[in-house]
Amino acid sequence: MEVNLLLMSKNDILNGLIEGKLSISVHGFGYVGASISSAFLRKGCHVIAQDIKQDLVQEINSGSWNFRDDKEVYDTIKEAVLEKRIFATTDYRESVTKTNFHIITVPVSIIKKEKVSIDYSHIVEACKMIGRFMKRGDAVVVETTLPPGTTEDMLKKILEDESNMAVEKDFALIYSPERIFVGRALQDIESNYPKIVAGYGPWSLKVGEALYSLIAKKGIICLSSIKAAEAEKVFEGIYRDVNIALANELESYCEREGLDFHEIVYAANSQPYSQIHMPGVGVGGACIPVYPYFLLAKNGSLKLIRTARKINEHRPNKIVERSLKKFYKRFGKNDKINVSILGLSFRGNVADNRFSPTIQLAKSFLERGCNVIVHDPFDYKDTGLPYGVKFTKDLEGALKDSNIIVVAADHNIYRELEKSVFLKLCSDKHLIVDPKNVLKFNKRI
Repeated sequence: MEVNLLLMSKNDILNGLIEGKLSISVHGFGYVGASISSAFLRKGCHVIAQDIKQDLVQEINSGSWNFRDDKEVYDTIKEAVLEKRIFATTDYRESVTKTNFHIITVPVSIIKKEKVSIDYSHIVEACKMIGRFMKRGDAVVVETTLPPGTTEDMLKKILEDESNMAVEKDFALIYSPERIFVGRALQDIESNYPKIVAGYGPWSLKVGEALYSLIAKKGIICLSSIKAAEAEKVFEGIYRDVNIALANELESYCEREGLDFHEIVYAANSQPYSQIHMPGVGVGGACIPVYPYFLLAKNGSLKLIRTARKINEHRPNKIVERSLKKFYKRFGKNDKINVSILGLSFRGNVADNRFSPTIQLAKSFLERGCNVIVHDPFDYKDTGLPYGVKFTKDLEGALKDSNIIVVAADHNIYRELEKSVFLKLCSDKHLIVDPKNVLKFNKRI
């Protein structure tokens, strides 16, 4: 019997998902795809995971998949595989024809050359294939963060052309941006935040509300248009980028003036309207360094956003210049300076080096003739570090005879380090650079 989600009530959709009469395909099984799948699996739903990586598909189906980023997500999917409520495939035809909801989580990123451009290739391909095989009455749901206007101006046409069907009349088109933090994804989806949902029209919105009401305990915020929902997610990231840039600038000012940034900010943030962020060695991850370009690509006149991005992109080089200057002033010139960077990940307690500022830090120190070693407690398939930079999981080895130690990530392993460790292992002439105020013994506040 043909199922038409557009004609079903919210209750019928909910019951259909819970009873297994309706099912979901998730396209792109990275961290976001795995997390959203887990949220629906925890409600008893049936999911097909579609990904272009054959080895990933085989690992999921065989039960050998090792998802170290989030144990809760890993355990949920492992259990669902045994219960036969999820299986993986590389085949779009199989995943789309056997399901009713098609959730897209494939990435859209940037390509940095002389001019920054946006890479839509993965999501364009996903929409082409989904459009080719979807049925009348299905729903396409986009969770990927996108430049505002992308779904309506680009993806809608691809889906309609490939399917020979029309949005709202023949299928639902929904946008609901992922809002998850690595390491706590299920809490974010289920209980930390409301789910943002928009539909191309009222029928699509009804279907989207029904779908996400199953998993979003904090409720749903419905926006008036898909473009508004796309902008909402981009604004979240830009807000963070601009405020981190402000913190980095204020920290640089304090450094020049001999002031303690952390002491001042602790006092300033006692006033509720003051929410000064923590500075760092730069901004990393697949989100915050990318989202500003989703607006800047079409709106170059957004000066504050562009300036903030430049400040944060230059921050690693600034840290390097400042560290060397301070070292030379305190200890004089050295023939060769040994630099230890603590943390390859862009943030603490996860193994994620996407756009990590540590990579630029290491490159910049290396270009200035330093010996550079990077420590991180996690394994990485590809460190992304330049040739000539060593990577190690041996903390003692990383600190041995070091002159400049930069604390780049706030891993718990670094928080607990005692001053005696540095005195014992590092060179007598050593400088600790800790802009995030990670080291417990180094804390002023």
